[in-house]
Amino acid sequence: MPHLRKRYVLKKLLKKLKFFPVVSIQGARQTGKSVLARDLLVSYLKPLEYLTFDDLSTRKEAETSPRTLLTSHSQSEPLVIDEAQKVPEIFDAIKFQVDKNRIPGKYILLGSTEFSILSQIRESLTGRMGKIRIYPFTLQETLDKPNHKGTQTPPKQEDVTRYLQNGGMPGMFAVRDHEAQTSLFQDWLELICYRDLFQFKTLKLDGDLAFEILRCTATLEEPSQAAIAKKLNVDGRKIGTHLKALCELFVLQRLDPWLKGSGKPIFLLLDPGVANFLGAPVVRRLHIWIMNERLAFNAYFETKRSRFYYYRSRAKTWVHLVEDRIDGGIQAYQCVTQEALTKRDMELMKSFLSKNPTARGFMLAPILRQTQIESIPVLPWESICSPVHAPLITGRSS
Repeated sequence: MPHLRKRYVLKKLLKKLKFFPVVSIQGARQTGKSVLARDLLVSYLKPLEYLTFDDLSTRKEAETSPRTLLTSHSQSEPLVIDEAQKVPEIFDAIKFQVDKNRIPGKYILLGSTEFSILSQIRESLTGRMGKIRIYPFTLQETLDKPNHKGTQTPPKQEDVTRYLQNGGMPGMFAVRDHEAQTSLFQDWLELICYRDLFQFKTLKLDGDLAFEILRCTATLEEPSQAAIAKKLNVDGRKIGTHLKALCELFVLQRLDPWLKGSGKPIFLLLDPGVANFLGAPVVRRLHIWIMNERLAFNAYFETKRSRFYYYRSRAKTWVHLVEDRIDGGIQAYQCVTQEALTKRDMELMKSFLSKNPTARGFMLAPILRQTQIESIPVLPWESICSPVHAPLITGRSS
């Protein structure tokens, strides 16, 4: 089954469970959280026990007697609690149990929203909880080759093309019947817009408007709050409220502009397949894919998290991703859809590098092998996740 494929994040999860009494795994609906904790971890951790607050009786028990619920499952190491945000009281009960007896790897909390005030969660479990963000499958994970050490054949251009079409949502990317896959994307979006969104009781939200906002993030040239408000002819503050909620659900990723550029924050969908369903052009799907590959790699392997931006020139052309690493390194990635690049195609990257002389820039194009134009490396699309080029792009040793 596609969703039972190996995950890059597994090693980091097992490591965090050795140090923290609580570990959270958070990410958008149907990105593989439950399967990871319930089905993949069972080979490593016993006696693991799984509860979900989607189950009404379990949720009622947790709401009325959260400490009793935890005590009744005290032999589980760990106890996995899915959709934990649906019972904010459980966080206070877990804090009480952890402070009474601090045992590493005691609880795993899964959530399809941020554990924040917006979800009415007031106890952050600071110092007690290690956090992991999970993303849709990377390209290598869809190929069932999640190994960043360079021991397997790198992906091919046709793998990238297929990924830009189908994305990496575990229950959707491998569905071969187009009509069935389309129905799955439709159902997923409707669950987000017409059910999950309304978990935020303090916000006035509209499912139809949320759906149109997601469509705008897929299709607008510059999906900023102002541009979406103008396109939909809706007050910008109302658009901002919906964007905030969709980010809390991990459906959208906010990218701020690089300080030495122009523009406003933009919002990108979590997955190229979802974006494709909503009508996104290839360059937007490339942008989402490159961003997700770098975000996932950073979240799963790095101990110090990078910050991510985009660079927009005054002429409104983009370097799609700027990665500001904690070690001080800056890496910029620009996606193009044509094979034959010219010196003119390199002007924006050259301009960015002239303003940021310590940065490294990479052009990603649908070519077969690496080349160089104007001293700037031009790499095949698949190099962003290929073990062959990983040391070059990430600075990590292979």
